[in-house]
Amino acid sequence: MARNLYDMEDRSTDRDSRWLHEQQERRTRIVPVGIILVALAIAGLAIYLLKDSLPGAGKGASANSPTSISASFAACDDLNGEACVLTANSYAYQGRRYHLSDISVPAETDALCPEEAQKAQRGRMALLTLLNGGQFDARPDPADADPAARRLTRDGVSLGQIMILKGHARPWSATPIDWCAS
Repeated sequence: MARNLYDMEDRSTDRDSRWLHEQQERRTRIVPVGIILVALAIAGLAIYLLKDSLPGAGKGASANSPTSISASFAACDDLNGEACVLTANSYAYQGRRYHLSDISVPAETDALCPEEAQKAQRGRMALLTLLNGGQFDARPDPADADPAARRLTRDGVSLGQIMILKGHARPWSATPIDWCAS
């Protein structure tokens, strides 16, 4: 403290033989530390118990977790559809467009021959049947940079692989496939 605020006559000692102006001021605590620690512990416990029900849970921390879908799909051309199949490898769900990242399919609109358009239409109906076959998981594909790329699985089996086995698609390839040749 300031020593020159007192005159020599104003000084008096306390019972510890210290001058009153030389005593250390004690910090006053507005909120005791114990209460703060208890509040932090309760908040941490609440976050731990409610982590799955908090907004954004599973979106940022675990972006690769699957989304379970059990909607009834229809064939449509609306990119913002609620649950519809657009092409043999793309679908709209809850207003967003997604595509199967593990297959290549014939084009329906830009078909090079009538056979390719027919194969694309049959592939679209096959995907519609697969999506309506029960609950499936849609998982973002970590190998594909496109945020709309999905790998669809039901009971651990890829729906894209089923499309390949049934002859409606081929494994994904960067090179174009001539669907009219085969």
